[in-house]
Amino acid sequence: MTESPRTDETPAESTMSERLGAALRELDPAYFGLVMSTAIVSIAFRELGVSAVARPLAVLSAACYALLIGLFAVRTVSFPRRMLADLRDRQRHWGSLTFAVATNTVGTVLLLFFDAVHVAAALWGVAVVATPALLYYLFATEIVGAEKAAVSERIDGAFLLVIVCMQSLAVLGGLLAEPLTESANALVLLSMSYFGSGYVLYFVVVTVVAYRLLDGPVRPDDWTGPYWITMGAAAITTLAGATLGPRLGTVPGWEPYVPVVVGATFLAWAIASWWIPLLLVLDAWAFLADGIDGRPPAWVAVLPWSRLAFGDRLHAYAPTAWGRVFPMGMYTASTLNLAGIGTFELLSVVPAYWGWFALTVWALTFAGTGRAVARVLVGSEPETDGRSSST
Repeated sequence: MTESPRTDETPAESTMSERLGAALRELDPAYFGLVMSTAIVSIAFRELGVSAVARPLAVLSAACYALLIGLFAVRTVSFPRRMLADLRDRQRHWGSLTFAVATNTVGTVLLLFFDAVHVAAALWGVAVVATPALLYYLFATEIVGAEKAAVSERIDGAFLLVIVCMQSLAVLGGLLAEPLTESANALVLLSMSYFGSGYVLYFVVVTVVAYRLLDGPVRPDDWTGPYWITMGAAAITTLAGATLGPRLGTVPGWEPYVPVVVGATFLAWAIASWWIPLLLVLDAWAFLADGIDGRPPAWVAVLPWSRLAFGDRLHAYAPTAWGRVFPMGMYTASTLNLAGIGTFELLSVVPAYWGWFALTVWALTFAGTGRAVARVLVGSEPETDGRSSST
């Protein structure tokens, strides 16, 4: 007599399954920001010569990318309507661009750390196809429609991921031009087109984002990590220019443009640098004021970003918090690459200190991610105060 299959589940097993299913259904596309941030911080510390930090983070970024690709593949099959809803949701759909940026950034990591030229080229090819499709779709959804909310309700710093996408293609394409000599001309041509169009679009998009900040009052809970992309978009433009500029001298027909690209690259770095004091002040203000009546606790006053990792009611983590880490790491990497061009070597003193601050904020944000995952696994409810968010 054969034994009938067991169909009953214990309550704990059923609850775990339900929790994991709910978490997968609500998985935020912005979580690819974790990959972007980890990868660029690893690249920055490679440039700083701290391999003990750089290599583990490089491996972690590739592993997280593979994990998220798997999770979103399962999510697409299991919850196709939810995936489509995310692409229509103006609160979440700009976060889908983090997939394209993460793909290029991981490709850069694989190329620089592991010399995986063909894998990096394949990832760049995926991003070349995915980026225009996503960008044109997202712009179409913002333009078309009988009813539109005000700009202040539709746009935040994540809008600048448009620029980051284009410049990430320029960075990886420029790096691939060296090992793939037979395709160097085409790679440089495409990369320069992304660099140039992204450079011009930055001034258009950042104007819209600045208008959103100036249009009416900004409350502490309005200030989110993606506003740091106002600096990060200029920083990755700097990295793209510093990557492409020196290589143009070896590509026939592009030599006259080298001084122009180098000069424009320094201008982008100056713009990125200008943003940093303002962003730091606004970040500190938001962490010190949001959800806090009276004097903030000492641990928040000493390091406001510690709310990303610690606290109960004051825990302030959300997936979009990775939007501030990527620009911090990118500023480090871009400044080091610009300093590698002889004229700007004095700039190397800046990332020697800033890089460690970026790593600190990365660690705090990573701890916040760990707490979000742990809440799913153990079944505890997320905090209702502060800006914490479920996975």
